[in-house]
This record gives sequence, structure tokens and C-alpha cells, in this order.
Amino acid sequence: MSLDEILESPRLMMKLSFPPVMLQLMEEAAKPEPDFSVLGKIISMDPALSTTILNLVNSPFYGLSQEVSDLKRAAIVLGTRELLNLAVTVSFQKHISAHLEKQDYKIYSDWMLTVWGAISAQLIASRICPEYADKMYLCCLLKDISLLFLRCAAPDEIPEMLSSDSVTRSYSGQAEAENDSWGMTHGALSQLLLSRWKLKTLECPSILHHHSLEELDSFDLPTQAVILGTKWAEMELGNSSAPFNVLQFEVQLQNALDMDEEAIEDFRSVCRTKFQSMLGTLGMDEGGSGTHFYNHSIKTLQASYFMSLELLTAEGGVDSISRIIGRHVKLNWDINEWELALKSPDFDKYYLYRVGESGLERVFSRVDKKDLKWNVRTDGITISSRGVFLGEFRCLCPGLSESEKSDLKLYFRFIGQAYEHYSLRQHLLEGRAVTLETLPLGIARLDIKGSVLDMNDEMARIIGGAEISGAKEFSELFNMGVGAGLGKGWADFLVDNSKTSFSKILCVRLRTGGIPRDACLYISAYKQKSGEDWLISVIMEDVREISETQIQALKQKDFLEGLIDSMRDVVFTVDVRGNIHYVSSRYSKIFLGRNLFDIASPSGAFTGRWGPELFEQPKSVVEVLMKRTDSTGLPFELVISKLEGAGEKYLIVARDMTAIRRLEEKLKKQAVFDGLTELFNHTQFNTMLGREITRSKRTGRPVGILFFDLDRFKKVNDTEGHQAGDEVLKSVAVILKEELRAGMDFPCRYGGDEFGVIVTEVRPESLEMIGNRIRMKIDTKFSGRVTISGGMTVYEDGDSPVSMLKRADTAAYEAKDLGGNLLKWAKKES
Repeated sequence: MSLDEILESPRLMMKLSFPPVMLQLMEEAAKPEPDFSVLGKIISMDPALSTTILNLVNSPFYGLSQEVSDLKRAAIVLGTRELLNLAVTVSFQKHISAHLEKQDYKIYSDWMLTVWGAISAQLIASRICPEYADKMYLCCLLKDISLLFLRCAAPDEIPEMLSSDSVTRSYSGQAEAENDSWGMTHGALSQLLLSRWKLKTLECPSILHHHSLEELDSFDLPTQAVILGTKWAEMELGNSSAPFNVLQFEVQLQNALDMDEEAIEDFRSVCRTKFQSMLGTLGMDEGGSGTHFYNHSIKTLQASYFMSLELLTAEGGVDSISRIIGRHVKLNWDINEWELALKSPDFDKYYLYRVGESGLERVFSRVDKKDLKWNVRTDGITISSRGVFLGEFRCLCPGLSESEKSDLKLYFRFIGQAYEHYSLRQHLLEGRAVTLETLPLGIARLDIKGSVLDMNDEMARIIGGAEISGAKEFSELFNMGVGAGLGKGWADFLVDNSKTSFSKILCVRLRTGGIPRDACLYISAYKQKSGEDWLISVIMEDVREISETQIQALKQKDFLEGLIDSMRDVVFTVDVRGNIHYVSSRYSKIFLGRNLFDIASPSGAFTGRWGPELFEQPKSVVEVLMKRTDSTGLPFELVISKLEGAGEKYLIVARDMTAIRRLEEKLKKQAVFDGLTELFNHTQFNTMLGREITRSKRTGRPVGILFFDLDRFKKVNDTEGHQAGDEVLKSVAVILKEELRAGMDFPCRYGGDEFGVIVTEVRPESLEMIGNRIRMKIDTKFSGRVTISGGMTVYEDGDSPVSMLKRADTAAYEAKDLGGNLLKWAKKES
């Protein structure tokens, strides 16, 4: 049955059409000024409705000092419009619940989303467009009436339902699926139904766009209130909501309403109180309230979020994750005995970690979930993300309060999403790095003039340590280390902007390690845009593992087949339609006979049409993701050339870009962090200080800096050696990380034994407390052998990064002149 047939069927339309009381209430709601005498008569028609409304009026939300016993008094205390909203809400709930529960469909999840959405839309509108607040309550209350109608009258007509227990929760691709099925979205269908039920007077265009969060700024203020209220309900009540996204939306809501964090928290409290009062009066359980984010303050959400972020940059495999979690639960909940199961990022197997008197240990590695041998028999906390089980945490923690237990469960919800991101990104990068270090592949990164910026160990080994000469130009280093030049082709490649790639094969006599040996080096290079600059990536491989006969053939220029089979690159020949006729032997079983345009898809800046049209150019270079199996693919660069004299055939050389991507990530990290202490480096300190000063100017929130150096550090270096000095610097870095707030304070190694700390949202007395805590911790750590002398200052009007740092540095010198082990406030600018 089509949607038109459903809407024209009297029997089906009666399935959820409103009773007389509801219709009259809606008509009264559409009036600019509702008449209490009319409203009172309508409500009195239903004694149960009157009782429920009075219970709501006397609920904790309104906090009335005296009990209200009649509707007239309620209208005086609350106002006729508020009383009318309550009446519509109660009547609506009882009516749809009666219909849907006959089908054994539990309306609780849908109703909770509807109630929170309506309450929050009214609150938001009361701030940004007060004259529309009551109407937006009703609009948000009725926005999903079409979905409830179809669930009752024709459930098969609902496309791709997200879940069986909530028809009103939105999901990706919902608008497209609804348009394909009905020719309209459910917002438009809700408006159509209200019209069919003779409720044209309740005009609410906002219903059409209640899921259009991405285009929020393009709508009028009433529609923005409905959009924000709808999304807020899904975030606060969502079992499946990603916690990172919940916190992100709270920030978006704060910006949209131009409110600070405390004001938004008050908004949430009002919503929560009215929501719980409404559900309680209607006899509805909150259902799984432990999974609802509104039970936690924004500060608690932020605390869990910032802790979980540490997983995203963890190094050292899954073991490092267990150490991070162990440190968090110890510092925040004083949990000393626990067990933790984590799913392997690579396999459907699990690791089990245990902490007891002997410390942290991994007791099981890569075992099935059923084979995990738990010592702790209590119920655990599930670690999951997007419904996928990733692990479990169990502890012996009888002293935790209910509030602390709730915060602990919230923390592990954030940990679940962070661990998923770690498994998909950081763990993958670590695995690639290990693989890269074991491959006989030299990699270097050059500037556009050919000077070396960085190289890996294998490249340094191949060129024979020539880099110690002080030379920077790659061709010079290559000539010194290998004893052969790259030729005119390399010089042309550097100066000719039209040449984006270079390749060469040289058979030479290497003396690496003192033992001469024959080697055939395959060198390839390509130019790549990096921000505003152009860089060159070089890959060099010794293909010596082929037979001696083939080596001789290469030296005599009859080397093509052996070269192709030995290259790490994949070599194809294809016809004009992209069908593969030849492929390097190691890949022949995977790719031979397939079509190039099926196994690869373009990435990066490619804008042309992906198909045989690519061959119309004499030579093309394009970066693609190439699938060896059904995976998402690996990055390759394809160099496509026409084979002259071979008819409509084309040669394709596919270069694996995985190693290059890993090198890029390594260089990015080196640009941000100090190599010894792993704190932010000098450059990042200046960048972040400028950013935080700009933010302070915009928001009015204070920012301060602590700048110090180490007393008697030179004596440690002179008497105990530079290795001992390095250990001191690393220990100071550990103390800074432990004592500062992750994500809000930024410790940096400024240079030598100088350290700078940027502290955000801090009052002067708090900055001094933080600084002295660090000073005393360092004094205690080294038993007075090493102390600190530092200066403190906070942002003043007209400050720049240079002026703030200068004040703090001057104060630090004054502290040292006073004998050290002292923090001194910088003098204010006169």
C-alpha cells in the first residue's frame, strides 16, 4: 500500500487521529491568547487529565511553596500558556501510548526523546526568541507524529528503521531513505498529517527542518530552537551516542546560545528536573538512566574526555593503554586492585591485565573471550564503541560511592571511543613503523632544491655514513657514499617544474661495512605539495637479492624482466579500457585479468573522471587507494605512460606510498615535541602562547605563564655526566605532566634547562599554587640537589607573547639572584 493510499484510508487515519479533547486543546494552543475559561472546560471533560496536570503543577520542577488544588489557581501561578502546554503533553502521551502499546511496542524511548526535545526547545527559544517559546514547545512535541502514526498504522512503510525500540531516533541517510519511499521527509509528513487532522491553525514550518543541524545558521531563530532541542535530546538520552560527540554538541550549544559553561549547566539542570517530573507524574521509568549523559555535569564529561585523549597518542602497543588506564583509575578513584580485558586491534582475541601487590602484569595474550580467567568475580564495566565490545574492567573497589561509580562508568564510555580511535589509527601507525624499519628500503625527504631534511636508518646505511661529512645536498651525499652520480636527469628533475618524478637504476660496488659487494640500487623520487611548500620524497632499494645472472644482465642493459620482478613497485600493462594484461609476477594472482579502474580509486587532489579518459594524456601521475583484497586499500602513486609501438597499450608503475606517509607523520611529531622530554618544544610554546592570548582577549578568561630554569643543573652535568643531566630533564617533564591539567595547561621545554608552562583559565592565586606545587615536587624529587628559579605572570591588556615571556623571564632571573628555589611574580607594566 502506497503512502497516498494510507493517507486516504479512513480506517488507517483513525488509528492515531486525536480525540475531541486533544483537538480542542490544539485549537486553543494555536490562538495568540488562550482563554482559561475555555481551557478549563476542555480539561474538565477528562477527570484523569485534570488530576495528572495538577500532579505536574505540584512536581519538584515548579517548586511551589503551597500545593495547588484547582486548575484556576494553577493558571494564576503558572500562566494559561504553560498550563495549556502541560495539558497537550499529557493528552498526547496518553493517546499515543494507548494505541502503540496494543501492538506490544514500547513507547518509552520515543517519548523520552519527545519530552526532552520539547522542554529544551522551549528553554532555548526563551533565550533567543522569547515570544515563540511556548509555540516551539508544541512544535517539537509534534515533530515526529508522522513516524508514530506509521508505526501504529503501517509499520512496514517506515524505511530502514534504526532500531526496534525507538522509531524517532535519527540515523545517517534517513532523509534520503524517506524521500525515496514517500517523496518527502517525516517532518513534511508530520505537517501534512496535522493538516489532515484539521489542525492547520498550528502552523510550524520549523518541523520541516528539525534535523538540519549542519545548516543551523541559515534558519530563523524559532527553527534553530527546534533543531537544537531535537539534537540535544538525542545527545543526552542516547545509549549509542558517541561520548566525544556529546561533549562537542554541548560546546556547540554553548556557542549558539552565547552562554558560558555555568549557564549551560543551569539549562541542563532545568531540563533534567522538568523531564524527570514529567516522566514521574506519567508513571514512566527513565529506563537505563545510567546511560543518559544528563546525569553527569559538563565538567565531569570534560574530565573523562581529556583523560581519554591520552590514548590517541599512546605508544608501546596495547600494554601502554593498560598503563594509562591504570594511572587514571589510581589518581581519580584510588583503585589499586583491578583487572582489564582489551580486544586486540588486529584480531578477535583479548589481552588480560591484572594489578595487585606485584604491580601491573599481562596475564593472558590473544585468547578468546570465553578463555579469559578472571580473579575478580564482580560485575564488570563494559568497554565498547558504537555497539562493538572492546573490553571489560573489573575492580575490587567497595569504598566507591554511587556517584564515583557513575563517574567511573562514564570514564570507560569515553575510553571505549578513544580505544577504537587508537586501534584504527595510532596502533596501525605503530605497526607500519615496525614494518618500515625491517624493510630494505631507504627513504629520504628533501626540500625542493634537493637538500636533505631527514632520512631513515636504511638510507643512511646505503650511502655509507656520508652524512657525517656535513654535506646536505642529496646527490652529493649519494656520490660520496655510493661512488656514482645521479646524472643529468636528477639535475633536470630539480629545476624543471614540469618534471614531477624521477627514477634510475644503478649497479655499483658498495663498501658498506667494509666488505665490498655488488648492488643494484633502484632510486625513485617525486615532488609533493606540503602546505605552501614543495618537498621531494626519495625511495631507494637495493635489489641485490636477484640472481647473479640477472645482475649481469642488468649491467648489460638487458635487465627489464628481472628488474620488474624485483621491484617493490607494481608494474602493469593495460589496454585502452584499463584491463590488466601484464603485472609483476608477485602480484599476478591478485591483479591479472582485472580492471585497473575497479581495483583502484583516486585520492588526494584528483578531479578528473576516473576511467579510460585518463589515458588520453601522454603521461599521467595520480595517487590512488589500491585494493589487494576487499580491504579499504593502500596508498599508491600510479605513473602512467603510453607504450610506443605496442598499439593501444599503457605502462603503469605503482609506487607504494605507505612508507612516505609514515615518514610524514614522524616529521610532524618532531616539529611539535621536544625529542628528549616529549614536552612541547620552543616553537610550539610561542605558537600556543599567542593562541591562548588571542582566546583570552576574546573570552575574557585569564591565562598565565610560569617560566623557570633549574638551579645547579650545570653542576649535575659537570660532575655526573650529561646522561645524568638528561635524566633530570626527563624527570622534571614527568612531574610537569603529573601536576598539570591535561588539555588546559601546556608544559614546554624552552631550551637547555629552561621550561615554560602556559596555564589557561587560572587566577593569580591558583597560578602561584600550581607553580609552588611543581617547585616543591622537584625539590623533593632531587632532595634539594636540583631546584628551580622561576617567574610568574598573567595576561595584561595589550600583552603580546613577547612581553609576557619577557616579564616572566625577568622575574625568574630575580628569583635566582635571591638564592634560587623560589618563584617570583613578575612586576606589572607601569
